[in-house]
Amino acid sequence: MLTALMLVMTIPIVGLAIDAGLLYLIRARLSSACDAAALATARNLNLGMNLTDQTANATARGTAFFNANFPPGYLGTTSVTPTITVSQATLNTLTVTTSATATAGLYFMRYLGTTATLASSSGRASRRDVNLMLVLDRSGSMQVSGSCAPMIAASKTFADLFVQGRDRLGMVTYGGTVFNAYAPTNDFKNAVTPLSAAIDQVVCTGQTNTAHAYWSAYQQLLTLNQPLALNMIVLFTDGIPNTLTARFPVRTVADVRRDNPWSQSCGNDNPYFECLLPKTTCQDDNGYPNTHASWGTFAPKLGVIYNGTLNVTEGDTFGLLNPTATAPNGGEPMIPMAQRVLCGMNSNQRLMRQDLAYIPAQDVNGVSISGYMDSGIERFTGGHPYTGQVRLDTPNNLSRVAMNLSVNAAAAARNNATIPVVTYTIGLGTLVNHDILLRMANDTASPTYDNTKINGLYIYAPSANQISAAYARIASEVLRLAL
Repeated sequence: MLTALMLVMTIPIVGLAIDAGLLYLIRARLSSACDAAALATARNLNLGMNLTDQTANATARGTAFFNANFPPGYLGTTSVTPTITVSQATLNTLTVTTSATATAGLYFMRYLGTTATLASSSGRASRRDVNLMLVLDRSGSMQVSGSCAPMIAASKTFADLFVQGRDRLGMVTYGGTVFNAYAPTNDFKNAVTPLSAAIDQVVCTGQTNTAHAYWSAYQQLLTLNQPLALNMIVLFTDGIPNTLTARFPVRTVADVRRDNPWSQSCGNDNPYFECLLPKTTCQDDNGYPNTHASWGTFAPKLGVIYNGTLNVTEGDTFGLLNPTATAPNGGEPMIPMAQRVLCGMNSNQRLMRQDLAYIPAQDVNGVSISGYMDSGIERFTGGHPYTGQVRLDTPNNLSRVAMNLSVNAAAAARNNATIPVVTYTIGLGTLVNHDILLRMANDTASPTYDNTKINGLYIYAPSANQISAAYARIASEVLRLAL
């Protein structure tokens, strides 16, 4: 009799524990399904040419993820009704909210007259708009190695992953010169000239002016002035920076220079000699502000001062498939090399050491030439007229300075507290310097990784057929940061 009396209290208590446990499992599974649906919807907001289509496509994908995570009839549930909404909570941010309810049957609690109850949950995810600049290396080595076409194809596929109408994409290409090939726009898929068409126009030739290209892309992101968006640079290269753009002082005094200047006016072939004053009477002033210089493999090649504003390297057509008679950035017409009379400055590599004094402390963008490669940079010493200045007459110096500038430019973009920029780098082939690209990206494997700043990622592609995989990895990382 006592046991029978206790069952009146024991059965509801046990039933409450069992039914509550089942209800807890249903609630947890429902919560996971809502979270999965919200994330899937946010991740797929790039499907469609306008926000209405994007929302419809993404909601359908989110619903599929919900059903996969909470199958119909799970633990006897009925009337499962997920609701997915997409709204713009703040500027540059879309918010996805998923809510759902399910009717859960009760078993033991029926003895108390309650046959079912409702389980509910919700999930939330946000997707920031992305402002992304592609910075593509179109140097001659890309063409020689057969990597130019694979880079073009992979870059187009990568760009297509982003959201027309919301994300803004642009492009800078660089060889010896830097070309702002596509201004960042959110109409990059169906514009009169879409980004894919601009990528198709890339022709690989010239040197590797990495720092100036990176800085040009950075300035375009600053011009957009959208601190709430995810501002990013994806830099692709297959080589080491070997070119810089700076205001090089004209040599106005006789001095001792290293190596043979290849000029009869500078004496004999001794390792050190005294050069005469340059034939030019040019001064380093605003009339001739931009001189661009690069070294190949211990073979100097000088870009010229072009009407005081435009840097042009012989044979470099700004990476355009069909260059016109007018410079693509609105500069002066591209006069044939033989017609240029620029006060003694020309593409003849023999005149660079004769006419230019030294490498200035900053490039044309105000970025410091000093950095982690300083130990290998030579300066004039021993009572030289330019004592303490960085030598222009040694091949290693220009390359090392170009490396410093690349790392410093990326650091400046990353350290901007108002509009910080995340950098991703892709290195192709055997000639890339992994250390530089790790530093530029602030990759966690970088020797100078700064955990107080947002980190990017460096991806190495050993061969051209792995460029697409490198881009896919970066696309996944960009999406992770955007959510």
